[in-house]
Amino acid sequence: MSQEETDVTLDRFGYKQELRRVLPLSFLVFYGLAYLCPVTVYSTFGLVAQQTHGMVALSYVLALIGMVFTAYAYMRMVRAYPIAGSAYSYVQRSINPHLGFLAGWAILMDYMLLPMINYMLAAIFIKPVLPSVPTWIWIVGLVATVTVVNYIGINLTAWASNILIIIQMAFVAAFMIIAACYLANGHGAGTVFDIKGIYNAAEITKMGWTPLFLGASVLVLSFLGFDGITTVAEEAIDPEKNVGKAIMITCLGAGFIFVVVAYLLQLAWPDGWLHFKTPDSGAWEIIVRVTTDWVGVFFTIIYVIGCFASAMASSNSAARLLFGMGRDGLLPKPFAKVHPKHKTPTFAIIVMGIIGLTALGPSLALAASLINFGALAGFTMVNLSVIAHYYQREKNVVGNTLSNLIVPLIGAVVCYMIWWNLSPASKCLGFTWLAIGIIMLAFKTRYYTELPPEMKFDE
Repeated sequence: MSQEETDVTLDRFGYKQELRRVLPLSFLVFYGLAYLCPVTVYSTFGLVAQQTHGMVALSYVLALIGMVFTAYAYMRMVRAYPIAGSAYSYVQRSINPHLGFLAGWAILMDYMLLPMINYMLAAIFIKPVLPSVPTWIWIVGLVATVTVVNYIGINLTAWASNILIIIQMAFVAAFMIIAACYLANGHGAGTVFDIKGIYNAAEITKMGWTPLFLGASVLVLSFLGFDGITTVAEEAIDPEKNVGKAIMITCLGAGFIFVVVAYLLQLAWPDGWLHFKTPDSGAWEIIVRVTTDWVGVFFTIIYVIGCFASAMASSNSAARLLFGMGRDGLLPKPFAKVHPKHKTPTFAIIVMGIIGLTALGPSLALAASLINFGALAGFTMVNLSVIAHYYQREKNVVGNTLSNLIVPLIGAVVCYMIWWNLSPASKCLGFTWLAIGIIMLAFKTRYYTELPPEMKFDE
């Protein structure tokens, strides 16, 4: 579909093409990878290794299954609605305007809090290297830099993300090679090929499969980012084709990296999960064990770079989700404002900068507990949106029962199962957030007697 045809499609939804279409497929893939941050595999390895008795790779496989089904659902929905807004737009237009708002409200936690967590993580990792510099200086500096880059324009954001993602990928590739050589030389498990790096029958017999699903519920956080590609659909070249491809490439590519790295980390120290000094730094302990202390310092630098890239991409995506909601009248009008020169949603970007400063206050655990709740709720609704749009509304004439009903239904069930294994605290906080959204929507629609403003759902 040409740019002119895509612009006509936006007109059909009641929108004008206000954002610049400058992003090709390669940029979209790098954008998604920058959002999810490839080195994030190291941040949760130690914690999940203890939880799963060393089967982090298997938990990654379980998480990847759910994410692949969800990526497929996003591919289908972006073809039907090549507009900014992600899960919010899809559910709003395929199922119900009110549910669309609540789906967007749920996943908004993911988009808004991911930058904050990245700022916090970066500051945490920098502190041991430069202990004399106050933590707040790093947080404020990172927030300011990310806000300015996103304010200037999506093109600069994309190029900056590309550079940062290349650095991360280079480190990950180097570690894979070093770890493989370490194993081939008789260290660790003494071999590069050992099924126990993924599946340990003896441990599963002892603990069952529940810890593995619990681990998967944590590891979903590593995948958050492929869905963020949809929020720049109005800035993508040929979005109906390229956005869907970028989503699946990012999801599968990241999943492959996560599984392989987790597998190598496990074999490098087979019983390390029993001996980690601090679970949160388990991967760092293994890296130092496999290499040297200076490589551990280098890893910290790379990790901070990854946090910056992820914060930049996630903050940008959140701003565009706020832009989409503001354009539909569900948030105040300033959210729908676009800079006349840079063509960026400036007010939304500034709001995300202010939210990023909250990294100075709450704990990392409190913020992280909300993210997977919102993300999994949104993923479940996107899968159901495929059924509502293609199987019910289109009467299954554009495909078949397998792709329009069975596959998205499996995706919804898998996401729900992972969601079910979230901690009680996550569910409590998540439902509190949803309750706030329900109350706000009730006032906005006169207690659900009116449709949300300017939602042309039946067009």
